[in-house]
Amino acid sequence: MTTLQDAAPPPGARTTGSRTTGSRASAALRLAGRRLAWALPLVVVISLAVFALAAVSPTDAAASFLGARDEFAGAAARQGVEGLLGDRHWLASWWEWVVGAPGGDLGWSTSVRADVGAVVAARLPWTLLLMVLGLALAAVLGVVLALVAALRPHGVLARVLAGGLWALSAVPSFLVATTLMAVLSLGLGWLPAGGLTDPGAPVTAAQVGRHLVLPVLAVALSQLPWIALHLHRATTDQLRTTSTEAARLRGVPERRVLARHVLPGAAVPTLAIAGARLPEVVAGSVLVEQVFGWPGLGQGLVQAALAQDFALLAAATVLLTGVALLGGLLADLALVRIDPRTDPDAL
Repeated sequence: MTTLQDAAPPPGARTTGSRTTGSRASAALRLAGRRLAWALPLVVVISLAVFALAAVSPTDAAASFLGARDEFAGAAARQGVEGLLGDRHWLASWWEWVVGAPGGDLGWSTSVRADVGAVVAARLPWTLLLMVLGLALAAVLGVVLALVAALRPHGVLARVLAGGLWALSAVPSFLVATTLMAVLSLGLGWLPAGGLTDPGAPVTAAQVGRHLVLPVLAVALSQLPWIALHLHRATTDQLRTTSTEAARLRGVPERRVLARHVLPGAAVPTLAIAGARLPEVVAGSVLVEQVFGWPGLGQGLVQAALAQDFALLAAATVLLTGVALLGGLLADLALVRIDPRTDPDAL
């Protein structure tokens, strides 16, 4: 016969529904372990595909290697470069890269003419800065727009906002970026059109901040529709739940109702899809970097693809894939943390 003492949760664990906090933490660790277990073979397959596709690419690697000197290079010099770049089978190059990568040897970049590890270390922070700030701005704007539309769901403003967000969701990120550049930079002259700093200017916080505005705004506007639309739907539902109505009847101020009852509940379904949308965020950031000449890993990825720079192309692709996978895992772990109904073993 089970006694109350036998049924009690272990010391240090708090009961959450029918599952203790300790067991949920263990389930979250199992979730992380499962994701990491299949992420490794996925990354290997992606790197193999990168080398294979780059090998059959119609781009002229020799011309990219020579750059401006290609116009003045003789036939013998060009043949020498082509022999240097194409004297090995792509599978052998891939195997050498895979063997060296775990030890930190990512190879030599033929397009940048530098060690790939140094190129990645210099470019990755700028990409992460752009993605984090862009997503943060999109989240803030999404919360504001969702609340404005949800408070009067059948009003004119809510319909206009919903229609505008649906229209914006159909616009690709590179078109958003070029439009912002045309209007705010080339047209009005308010902001610089691209680059990390003005020509010849030192890399200071003020310089980087001015040049960061348009890329961040482009990333934010590209991700704003799905964040705001999902939050709007979830917020509208949360405003009419029993707990929300009960809080209002108890005299809880509307501001506190929104902060304590509405937004936490509305964040659950939004987080549930955030992980699946992160690859789109990464791809959009790559295009935005290319449009604005932002010196991130995405721009390096495009340059490496045009130059058939196997080592840099593989490293950039694998790292951006890792960013997407890690972001998806963090989104699911946050969902497990804030929603007791979520079963980590089912994710």
